[in-house]
Amino acid sequence: MGMLLAQINTEAMRSENVTDGFINKVNVDFGIEKADAEVIELAAAYRVDYFNPTGLHIFFILNYENGYEQKKGLDKNQVVNKGFGHLRMTKMISSKLFFEIFTQFGFNDFLLMKDRKLAGSGLRYKMVSNDRMNTFLGIGLMQENEIYDMVNEPEKKLLRSTNYLRWNINIAENTELYNTVYYQFSSSDINDYRLLYDGSIDFSVNENLSFFIELNYRYDNDPHGNMGKSYVQLNNGIEFTF
Repeated sequence: MGMLLAQINTEAMRSENVTDGFINKVNVDFGIEKADAEVIELAAAYRVDYFNPTGLHIFFILNYENGYEQKKGLDKNQVVNKGFGHLRMTKMISSKLFFEIFTQFGFNDFLLMKDRKLAGSGLRYKMVSNDRMNTFLGIGLMQENEIYDMVNEPEKKLLRSTNYLRWNINIAENTELYNTVYYQFSSSDINDYRLLYDGSIDFSVNENLSFFIELNYRYDNDPHGNMGKSYVQLNNGIEFTF
């Protein structure tokens, strides 16, 4: 079982239906398998949103995943170890235009990323908003500072453009489809770009409990070091809202 916040798709973490107050969400996932080898997986996430009637929305997210495999008589083999924190503020300028500012930190052993810090801002435009669909277009800039567990290229600092298109569709009363496509390129080299797709389908049991299936795909045209260009992750899980 995976988690809703397993990757850094902050667009899928928004709520368009709340105008005032706080919302908290907690995800906890623990798994164990044991035969000749023991596999332990732990994932936890917390998110708090604050909405103000003036059009201000602030949210903060913490996410951590850890897992290892251990065979009898051998040392532990780390399967996954990653986490991130994200803080974002969105302020309404008009009924369709919003200003955003954000900061983020994280690490991901699978991508050999020991430390990643970024900060940025941009504009967000509401293209479509009705009972069946919400569509948003975003443009902005962010400064990335990354430290890798590599000898040849241990550090990377870039100013990147961050652009996205997000659309979510109400398939049924308790079923919603979320899609976000990102296009991020380096300000110093337009051929250094990333394409990311984050999609999920959510099934609500009631106002406090929902299940989801999530697909994340990342393509980096100029990956750091000898890492591959593509990265795929498939998750499913459960979410509690209070």
